[in-house]
Amino acid sequence: MSEEQNNRDLTREEQLEIEEKAIQALLDMGAKFSVPLKINPVNPPKRIVWWNKHFPNHVKVWRDRRLPKNWDVSLSEVPDANLGKLVKVYMRNFHIKPLYLGTIDALRKLYIQIEYDEQAIQDQPIQESKKLFKYIPVMAEIAAVAVLNNPTIANPLAKEVKELKAFFIEHLTVAKLQRLAAIISQMMNAGGFTSSIRSIREIGVNTKPKQKENGADLIE
Repeated sequence: MSEEQNNRDLTREEQLEIEEKAIQALLDMGAKFSVPLKINPVNPPKRIVWWNKHFPNHVKVWRDRRLPKNWDVSLSEVPDANLGKLVKVYMRNFHIKPLYLGTIDALRKLYIQIEYDEQAIQDQPIQESKKLFKYIPVMAEIAAVAVLNNPTIANPLAKEVKELKAFFIEHLTVAKLQRLAAIISQMMNAGGFTSSIRSIREIGVNTKPKQKENGADLIE
């Protein structure tokens, strides 16, 4: 019985180690996600298809002119509940990279705008949760600032922030926002920042000035 218990404990330890490595990998490399566009894909012109088929070493890249040039867009197949089959859709791709301190500070200023009462939600979950929908613009801006990850344009009036915020309001679902919020929370690495604060405070404690008998200060 004891041996079986040790095996289970070891399994849990290994699982925790794997989870820690996965979180660290996320913090190191960032996370990618995609958002479907409300634009029906079109096939490339026949002349482009013919050329690429006959000259595979000299492929011509065709791009739908309805898509902005600075967007990272790919074509994917996703299930359509109404049609009961896979359909092709344009997906705009994003990459949230490790957040800079300036970006985290900008996110902090947005977070404090949200008033959240957990007890009220526990007492009246449906009514209170619906009240939180008023924070949709703030949540969309949080997502935009995190994706841009550029402290110099974290100002809400910046053109890049306004455009991406509007895009997320129009294209993000609640489910997608939930997953994105979890990624942003991990990318902020609050635990790592807390460890940094702890280390600095320990330095301050270890270097506390000590008075000598002649009045001169020494560093311990």
